Amino acid sequence: MSQSKKHSHYEAATNQITGIIIGWCLVYFAFPIMGVVVSVEQATGSSFMFFIASYTRSYTIRRVFNKIGSKA
Repeated sequence: MSQSKKHSHYEAATNQITGIIIGWCLVYFAFPIMGVVVSVEQATGSSFMFFIASYTRSYTIRRVFNKIGSKA
């Protein structure tokens, strides 16, 4: 049984929301340890860009695999 588009969206969104929180924390707290000072705005902006790219990738791959799986 293949996953609905709605369920694919929920799964991808949940995965990406947790990822954006972890990613923001890494950028904001870990970068200064490595000597790269970032502001809240920079951490938020970079996290948002990666969120959009990662969500699009995750959702697209999920739909492609579901399409392939439904043919098998």
